[in-house]
Parts: sequence; C-alpha cells; structure tokens
Amino acid sequence: MVIDYIGNYMEGDAWEGLCDEWYRERYQSEGYQKIPSIAGGDAGIEGFTHTGIVYQCYCPERGYADNELYEHLRKKMTTDINKLIDGKYKERLISLGVPKIQEWHFVTPEYKDSKILIHAKNKTDLVLQKKADSPKDFDYIADNFKIIVKVAEDFKLEFTRLFRSKCSDVKLDLTLKNTSEIDWEKCDSEKAENIKRKVRAVMGNISVDDMNYKDIVRRYIEYYMRGREILSDLHVSFPRIYEEIQELESTCKNEVEIRTKMNVDKSINGKLFSELIKEFGDRLESEFDNLSFASVSELKQDMVGSWLADCSMEFR
Repeated sequence: MVIDYIGNYMEGDAWEGLCDEWYRERYQSEGYQKIPSIAGGDAGIEGFTHTGIVYQCYCPERGYADNELYEHLRKKMTTDINKLIDGKYKERLISLGVPKIQEWHFVTPEYKDSKILIHAKNKTDLVLQKKADSPKDFDYIADNFKIIVKVAEDFKLEFTRLFRSKCSDVKLDLTLKNTSEIDWEKCDSEKAENIKRKVRAVMGNISVDDMNYKDIVRRYIEYYMRGREILSDLHVSFPRIYEEIQELESTCKNEVEIRTKMNVDKSINGKLFSELIKEFGDRLESEFDNLSFASVSELKQDMVGSWLADCSMEFR
C-alpha cells in the first residue's frame, strides 16, 4: 500500500499538500483548482474541478485503534458536510466558481472500519433529502450527488508518476514496510557460504572465529534476505519504480563482476569493496533522489548482499 512507503500518519499540512499533488495530476485536464484556506475561507473543501468534483482531506493526528479512527473520520466528515449544506457556504462556493457538485470526496490515508462507508451513504442521503425538500436552496448540488471515501492507495498511479518525474517533494521510504527481525540462519546454505567466503577475502582471510568477521557475515546475510523482501513488495506496489531500480542494479552488477574478477591484487580487496559500495550508493542517490536517505542506505547494502551471495561480486 502507498501509506506503507510514505508513513501511515503524516502531519496535516503535508497530507494536504500530497492530496493537492494527486488531484492536480489526475484532474488537471478537468480544470482542477486548489482553494487556499485564507482570504475568506475554503468553503469546507480543499479544491474542485470544473466537472463537479470537490474534495476534503483529513489526516489523523496519530495512529488510532480501528473504532477510534472511525470516530475521528466520522466526526470530520459530519463537520464538513454540515458546512456544505449551510447557506452561507453556498455563496462562498459560487463566488469561487465551483460548478454544480456531483461528487464530494473525503480523502484520508486509510480507514479500517467499513462503518465509514455507511456513514458516507447516510450523509449522501441527507444532502439529497435537503435538495428534494428545497430544490432552489440546494441548486448547487447535483441530483446524482454522492460522497466517496478515497484513500492513499487510490492514487498509486499519480504517486508513481510524480515520483519518477521528480515533481513531488515526498520521499519514498522502503524501510517502513520491513521492520520485522530477519532470521538469517534460514538463508540458503550455498548463498550463506558464498557470503562467508567473500567477506573473508575482503577482510584479508581473517579467522572464521573473529567476532568482527562473524558480525559482518551476519549483517550481509540479513541484508541479502531483507533486500529480497523489499524488492518483492516494491514489485507488487510500484512495479515501474521496481523495474527502474532493477535496471540500475543490473548495470552496476555487471560492472562489479568485471572489476572484481579482473582484480588480481588481493591486498586491495578491501579498498575495491569500499569503492564499489560508494559508487553504487552515489548512483542510487543521484538517479532516485526521491528515495529517503534510509532507503538509499538500505538498498545499497541489500544489493551488495545479493552480489556477495551470488557470483556477481567475486574476490580471490
């Protein structure tokens, strides 16, 4: 899910800015217009299109239990729908050039209780009943008006486009979704032996009983296993971003293979290893500057772990 990579609960202003980016990207051809919250108020909405879509965004202040989150979402939706059907807001909407409202979107990172959908339906019925009772007073509401609850996942395509075009300041954090402990002892024995052998070569054929050697081996086995999980999740969630990272990794892997296999001076193994890691990290950071610092660091070590585990990085 999108929120697994941007943080479940962002600050309200940041969430509002992100929603604006998504709506601008999706509805620009429909004359999307952002409404500043100053100079007369926003009339209970964040923005609108010339095709009759308006939206209001809301980000919870912190992580709530399912029912508690529902109550906060319910309260916010109720408050803003009450604004929508208030006569003084009608005049404000008209003055802003908002056309007859077909859809009212309630945009939040996620919801965990389907009762919010029932509440949205009840509020839709309320608005339509108001219009039926007083058509002239509610002529700014369409006959087919509806309230739609939208979440971050609904804007995955827009998020990917903005990320790759570098038109968004939001940084993708690949480490948020993978916080569980890795059982490195479950690593494939052949891969583990490759990592042990190559780490020893880099460290100058150090004793297998050396504690630093054991720690580095454990870390790279964990990097190798965690990297597989991260890329697998990324492949499902953001396939285009995954493909571009894989393309860069594949190019760098070929260079690593050639440079390590051509190196005949064992005394510079450590120096060469450090150079390769830095170069790959620099290229990741340069080409994917919308990745968080933690993501670049994680991906860098994960890829090195995979190069040690297979035949790409080969030290004598």
